[in-house]
Amino acid sequence: MQTLLLAASLTFAVTAAAGSAPPIDAGYPTDLPEGVLVPAVAPEAPAAAEPPYRPIRPAGANTTRFCSNDALQFATNGPASVYPSDITVAGLDGVVTDVQVWMRNVTHADTSTLWLQLESPDGQVVGLTGSAYSVSGSPFPTASHADWSFTDQASSYAIFYGAAENHYLIFTAPMASRAYLPRNFTPLQQPAPAPATLPRQLLSSLEGSHPNGSWRLWASQIATDAPQPSGEIGDGWCVDVTTAPASSDCYFSATRSGTIDAADALQTGRLWRDGRAAICTQTPYGLLQNTVPVRYDRQDFAPISDQPVCLNVTADFSQCGGDQFQIALYSSYDPAAPNTGVLGHPGISNNKLISFSTRLAGNQGFTAVVNELTPGDGCPNYDLHVEANTCLPPPGDRIFGDGLEEPPPPP
Repeated sequence: MQTLLLAASLTFAVTAAAGSAPPIDAGYPTDLPEGVLVPAVAPEAPAAAEPPYRPIRPAGANTTRFCSNDALQFATNGPASVYPSDITVAGLDGVVTDVQVWMRNVTHADTSTLWLQLESPDGQVVGLTGSAYSVSGSPFPTASHADWSFTDQASSYAIFYGAAENHYLIFTAPMASRAYLPRNFTPLQQPAPAPATLPRQLLSSLEGSHPNGSWRLWASQIATDAPQPSGEIGDGWCVDVTTAPASSDCYFSATRSGTIDAADALQTGRLWRDGRAAICTQTPYGLLQNTVPVRYDRQDFAPISDQPVCLNVTADFSQCGGDQFQIALYSSYDPAAPNTGVLGHPGISNNKLISFSTRLAGNQGFTAVVNELTPGDGCPNYDLHVEANTCLPPPGDRIFGDGLEEPPPPP
């Protein structure tokens, strides 16, 4: 039942930190042997009759950079040495139309442990990088005097897939100096006093907000069973704030709430949890793990754009209790065959926060389906948030099966 509200490829042999990795299904017949290129979906060319994407930068837009030069050091797990790190923005007119965030001179022994989130003056939180689990096998993803930027206009994610007990898990791990798409997988609650709010996955979510005030970087490091890494953001961070007299109206957002109870219908089986969160540069997939009937709840959405877009999904199962809960997006949904029509899913299940992305064709509606894993568990309430920047085409980078994506030429 629902209520409307929402330079080279690098190879890593890695395992998830013991006790912190999300559950995946044993014996998954993966089609991704270690080191093999993951099939990527090429960017779709608009049909001749389709209108062009609307400009992301509206008339009268101006961009201003604000910086904090204070180093953020990570000596152990927990908050950075400056927490939060604040940048005061003042004197800007209009509303926010775009944001880009910079991390300057980053050196770190394992960037998969870093958890970075931006909070705007209006209190909106956006995930930049971080997973609820980290690499625990050598060699580790490292950074040396790197400059990272996070922008919705980047063409690639700061991610890699790592082998874990003959499976694959997805990690966020920026390394080289380049622009990355923001991404938090299975978002964690940052240490207090960080706000306990559902993070957005797009900096476009700040569109239309007030630019002046305190912009905050919540930076911390998760615990790992491997030797705890250390590092620093040596020269602080910057935020580029673009403002204009009016918003560009590029950001789409919708929130839904729902329940799973005895009145809901049954789905025949569930999808495999293979550790590979769907992203907008990856071919959709879906395999059926079993045929045990489980209850489900569905949320149907009308098309959001007449051009192809990258849709980001974040689900909050923290009020469900019980065991694990699963979510998937469908172009068309058949409860008797839930492995058909799959647009994407997070590759894992949990009873907390979970996120993934998938690409939509122009004028494509979609259905989000939440199902229990243990028959009879039910869920008294879950929240689902979907978002997209309708002025940007989906990214189309190549992603490697057990390593980082191939860096593009330097700008």
